[in-house]
Formats: sequence, structure tokens, C-alpha cells
Amino acid sequence: MPRSSPSDAFAAESLTRAPWLAAAVFSALAAVAFAWPSWPGYMSYDSLFAYEQARYGVGTSLWPPLHTYMFIASRAVGADTWGVLIAQSFALLFGAALVLHSLIARRALAWTLWALFVGGLVFFPTLLGSMMAHWRDVPTGSFSVLGFGLWLQAARLRSWPLLILAVVSFGVSVGLRYNAFVLAAPALLLMVWRPFLAAATPMAARAATLALVIASLGLAWASTQWRLPDLVRLPDARNIAGTQLFDVIGISACSGVNYLPRGVTAGQPITVAQIRRAYDPRHLLSTLAVYPGQPRLIETDAGGQVGETWARLLTAEPGCYVAHRSAVFAEQMGMLKSEVFYPVHGGIDANAFGLALSHPDLAAKVRGYVTRTAPEFPRRPFWLYLGAIVLGLAAAARARAHALLLLSILAGVLAYPALLFIAGPAADARYIFPSNATALLLCIVSLGLLAGRGSRR
Repeated sequence: MPRSSPSDAFAAESLTRAPWLAAAVFSALAAVAFAWPSWPGYMSYDSLFAYEQARYGVGTSLWPPLHTYMFIASRAVGADTWGVLIAQSFALLFGAALVLHSLIARRALAWTLWALFVGGLVFFPTLLGSMMAHWRDVPTGSFSVLGFGLWLQAARLRSWPLLILAVVSFGVSVGLRYNAFVLAAPALLLMVWRPFLAAATPMAARAATLALVIASLGLAWASTQWRLPDLVRLPDARNIAGTQLFDVIGISACSGVNYLPRGVTAGQPITVAQIRRAYDPRHLLSTLAVYPGQPRLIETDAGGQVGETWARLLTAEPGCYVAHRSAVFAEQMGMLKSEVFYPVHGGIDANAFGLALSHPDLAAKVRGYVTRTAPEFPRRPFWLYLGAIVLGLAAAARARAHALLLLSILAGVLAYPALLFIAGPAADARYIFPSNATALLLCIVSLGLLAGRGSRR
């Protein structure tokens, strides 16, 4: 078989047409299976807040309100919260099916790999635990994966409607979590350059695709600025303030110097030993917990002093800043001997809406599986990133027709946790779900391509 030349490296003919109906049916059945144990879905404070806003109106953009709109749509069709739970899993599974059937020519192999993807979601407890909850991170990753699948089918069929849906899907992902932009950005750049992955792309097609991408990302940004349906301007949200406070506390604990503005302790004196006792690299809220015999740390920007101190410490204490950020990152990736942090919420918090688990016994069994297996070393999240790097690069070297596509996905998979490294206020396993689930899919796609059967050529 002759090797692909640069001129045909993006030939859409190297893609295959997906079995849409079968993919939708199997994905729907699997989505119900994933949702059933925690039906109508685990809900923590932020997801209950999004649901509350769905009933009484959006009042803040501290959490991007697109998640609230998903609950509104679900309630409108009589599905309340469980509609969102099924929809987020369906988007992920259906998107994965489209990706695999686009890149893997043999249908039996593509279905086998899709089953392997479903099994991977169960094998890695942090992925399963997140999918059982109403966390924005899950639809963020799901709509990104769906965007990849729709784009590949748009390229195969040279369909502008499918391309538009792909761009919208990426926009929804970004609207749910701001940092999803870095997950999609490399692919969006490739999409603008080669909308249908063809070697020869007219400039008009590139301009039209660029306009679509800008419009979709612009709407994602606008959804955090003006609420629907009345377009009232939402209050500004300083999402970075918590991260800055976390960093200042971590740097103080590392350096042995108290850099905390007095407002953080409500004016009470605090020693470095007390700061170190409070500091927990797993979560800002754990760090702000009450410890007997010492001042409580308060979540505040202290009139802007926290931000000013944070900016100064980036150059004054770079070593401790990196040490603190590395400690958070290591917790998040499951790279330490301790247990993986927050693999599942495990229930529905007390609420005034009558929301409760429908199958508590089954939920307890699956929750027990997640918490019991999450600490096992082969199931840690970092393995998926390592696998994506090794297998993704190997597949890109072998399946040259798809090399830039694979590399763009890999770049987004790595950029997402890289951004969290500097911006994450906690080491929750759920925060990396979008890139971790995409890494799993990239690993499985790469295995198929390395089998030498990814292209019809």
C-alpha cells in the first residue's frame, strides 16, 4: 500500500460513513444504563443551584448559566433532571460512535472499539463517577466529543449543515466551561483551514467556517453575559479570585512567610504553622475549613489585595508557586499514593425540590465500586493522558491521512489540564473529565488505526 503524500493527507475519502441510526440506538441504550443507578442524577451544591435557577431565573454568571438552560429545556419536555443526565451521556457515546465509524473502515472493528470505549468509561472510576452526577464538566466533554464526530461526518458527506452543528456543539462545550476553549481550539484551527478535511479548500469555505466559529464562540461568551430570554445583563463574576487565594495560601505554606492580607483572617493574626495546618492542596474549601484554636481563613479578595499579592508572588516566589501548583496537579491526576480526590459526589444534597435517588440500593453498589476502585493504580487518570500521548503519536505516524487530526485532538487533550495547572481552585477528579474522556477516545481510535485498518486505501 503506497504511503499518503502531503497533497492527499486530508482527503475526505479516507473517512467512512457512520451508521447513524444504529449509533443513536446503541448510544441511547448505553446512556440509560449509565444513568439508571444514580437516577435522576447525583447533585451537589452547584448542580442544585443550576436547577434552582432553572425554576426561579438566572441571577449570576459565577457558574455559566448554560447548564441552567439545559435543566430548563429538560423540564419543558417533562424530563426534569434525568433528561439532562441521559442527554450528557448520550452526546458522549454518540459522538464517540461517530468518530470511530468515521476513522475505522471495518464496521465490526469500529463497534468493537466503541464497546471498548464504553468499557473504559466503567474501568476508570473517575469517569464513571462523574457521569453519574450533574456536573457541568460532563456535558462539557460530551459536546466536545460530539463536535468531533459531527465534524468528521460533515467532512465525509461534505455537509454544511453537519459542519454547522459541529461548530455549535463546540460552542456549547465552551459555554458550559470557559476553559473548554483550549480543548477545542486546535481542532477548530484545523477546521477553519480544512473545513471538510480536503486537500484543496476554497478560500470562501475557510472564510465561512471562520465566521461560523467566531459566531459560535461569541454566542458562548454572550451566554455568560446576558441571560435568556430577557437579555438582562448578568453581574460580573470574578472566577479567578478563589484560585488566587488558594495560590497565596499555598505559597505562604511553602515559603514559610505569611503573605495573607489581613482580610483573609478577618484581621486576626495567624502564624505560618497555622497556615500550614490549614493548607490542603486538594481543595480551597478544605483549606478554608474550621480548625479549633486558630483563625479561620475566609474566601475573599480582601478588597483586591489578594489579587495584588498573587501577582507580586508570581515573581517573588516562583518556586513555591510551582510547588503548590504541582501538588494540586498531582492530586488531580491521581499521581500520589493517597486516594484520588472526589471521584464521585455520591448522593443528592438536601433540597427543597423533592429530588431524591430512585434506586438507592443500586446507587450504593455502583458508588461503592467507584470509591473502592478509584485508588487502584492502573485506574488513575494520568494513565489516559500517557496513553493518548504514546498511542496518539504512534497512530499519527502510521495513519498519515489522519495525522493532523489526531495531533489536533491530542493538543487539546493536553492543553486542558495544562490550563487547569495554573487556574484550578481544586484537585477534583471531575474537573479533568472533558480531557480525560477525550484522551480515552483518542487511545481507542489510535489502537484501531494502528491495527492498519483505519483507512479504506
